[in-house]
This record gives sequence, C-alpha cells and structure tokens, in this order.
Amino acid sequence: MADKEKYMIKVQGNLIEVSEDVYYAYFRMDRQERWQEEKKQGHDVVSYDALDNSETVGAEAIQDMNSPGMEELVIANELKERLHNIVAALPKPERELIQAIYFEDIPVSDYAKRVGLSHRGINKQRKRILSKLKMLLDIMGSF
Repeated sequence: MADKEKYMIKVQGNLIEVSEDVYYAYFRMDRQERWQEEKKQGHDVVSYDALDNSETVGAEAIQDMNSPGMEELVIANELKERLHNIVAALPKPERELIQAIYFEDIPVSDYAKRVGLSHRGINKQRKRILSKLKMLLDIMGSF
C-alpha cells in the first residue's frame, strides 16, 4: 500500500502537517502576496507610512484633492458674508421670501399659501429678487 503524501507548511518556525486543500490555499495566498509586492515595486508605489518623519505623519503630507483648499474656503466665506449682507439690506418682504425659500427650505407653494399669494406670483417675485441680488453682488465686485 502506497504511503499517503504529507503536506507540511511552516508556521512560526515549526512544520505542521495540513490537508492538501489547506496546503495549496496557503501557497496560493503566499504567491498572491508576493505578486502584490512585486507589482508595487514595479510601479514605484510608496505607502503613506514611508513619508512619516519626526514632524509630520505621511498621510497628512498628501493633499486631499476632494476637500476644498484654504483659498477656496476663504473665497466661499467671503461670498457668503457678502450675500448675507445684501439679503439683510433687502426690503422686509423680499428678505422674508429669500430667507424662507433658500435658508429655511420652505417650498414655494407653502410660502405662497402662507402669504396669501399665488405660486406663480411668488415665483415672479423670487426671480426678480434673485436678479437684483446678482446685480448687487456684481456691483460689489468679484475677486
């Protein structure tokens, strides 16, 4: 009777007998890990950890392209401040309409019911006020 072939893998320096399935799965996984490392080296892939030094963490050294930069944040805040100042200077009925629709997210139809006007009438006012706001923002200048 032929001897059954033994499958051995090294775990923490010790040889351990395993089934044929475990043996082949282990070496497939091992080969896949080595292939990934070879691929990284071939494409000059560097981990964020390689960029760490005593002053910075490597992951913080890479700019996040999805987040706005400081300049964009400053410009957005400046525009927001200008817009709020212009809205505050509008006559009360116009200011209330803009605040309700754009700052409180009240639908035009609900606002129209609240003030006793038609949906179409509120839309006309809204468009007129938005044109006025755009003109005032243009007058105030751009960056």
